[in-house]
Amino acid sequence: MTAKCLNAKRKNALFAIVPFWLTIALILASLAQITSCQRDEAQQIFDRGLTLWETKKYDESIQNFIALTKAFPEHHLVDDSLFWIANIYEHYLKDSKQAVRFYRSLTIKFESSDYYLKSMVGLARVRALEGDEGKRKAIRIYRKLQKKPAIHEGKEWTENQLQLAGLFFDLKQFKQARIELKRLIVEKPQSKLLPRAYYKLGRSYYLEGKIDLARITFLETEQKYKFQKASLDSAINLADIYEESGELESAIKVYQTILNRLEEKEVYYQMAVNRMKKLRSRLRKTITG
Repeated sequence: MTAKCLNAKRKNALFAIVPFWLTIALILASLAQITSCQRDEAQQIFDRGLTLWETKKYDESIQNFIALTKAFPEHHLVDDSLFWIANIYEHYLKDSKQAVRFYRSLTIKFESSDYYLKSMVGLARVRALEGDEGKRKAIRIYRKLQKKPAIHEGKEWTENQLQLAGLFFDLKQFKQARIELKRLIVEKPQSKLLPRAYYKLGRSYYLEGKIDLARITFLETEQKYKFQKASLDSAINLADIYEESGELESAIKVYQTILNRLEEKEVYYQMAVNRMKKLRSRLRKTITG
């Protein structure tokens, strides 16, 4: 215990031998000092938790944060501690059950916390790993999040919307996935994530067997982004469609545009070179019979 805290306790012993008005003053001063001591101790526990995390002592770090929440339940670092606990369980200890527990604890108890929205996203992220039922829970969380004005005004809305569409993809609800993707495209037309949204749009058609719509979507994406790296995924899928339909020359042309937008050291560059070689070989055999 610090000297400051000891002094606060010693003052209590004086209350019985001083006038009433002075007793009240001493009580107030003592309470202020004790509260200050508690704040200092809570900060020390929190800092110790961070230090243990930095040295990869994750279980011990969590125990410090938990100790803070129990010893100082009204302290302003409680929500910080809950967020750290949940993050360590999710990202370092890979314990989704405990991550859910502490993310939920934060979102239930601290709706006005700076960590509330991040915890909701974390909760959705973990739920999405729990099979189809977990994905449906994650969808409900993202829908709730997307209605928050603070989310819609930032880049988080676009990222969440893409995640939402991805969950419908995983559940093979492609029509609903397209609804979410088109909403993203309409509401955030300047987002850097738009090429990904267009790609997923085309991919949804492809997975449903609507090849013509997939081809149109991928081609429009390529034209919109002027055959740049942003639309690389769409280009690769467009080349696949041309190859599958026997349009070998068109597939080769697409692969050539892929080469033009990549450096030789990149993985997709060598893939495109190999595909072009095989397609040209097939094309020669087709011509020569």
